[in-house]
Amino acid sequence: MTNRYQPIDFTLHNYLEQACDAHYDVLLELRDDSRVEGQCINTEVHPDRSEWLVCKTRYQYTKIRLDFITRMKSLTPGASFSEVIPAAQAIFKS
Repeated sequence: MTNRYQPIDFTLHNYLEQACDAHYDVLLELRDDSRVEGQCINTEVHPDRSEWLVCKTRYQYTKIRLDFITRMKSLTPGASFSEVIPAAQAIFKS
């Protein structure tokens, strides 16, 4: 597994932006099998051109590199999607 950032699909990026714009609560599953539950706040680009999701968790703000996300499940009722799986490029609508 490489540590070099792998850009994500544009369509999937749009769902992340939607989640941030609406401040969706999400459950994220990551490449290392860990999980993060929090509210999507923003995305940002670092100097190395890697892209990150800023989430507000229960106790702090945390940044997650977008290519580490293996699944994003919406916990917000009425969200425009229920689940996004980047590796499979699958998007499930609510």
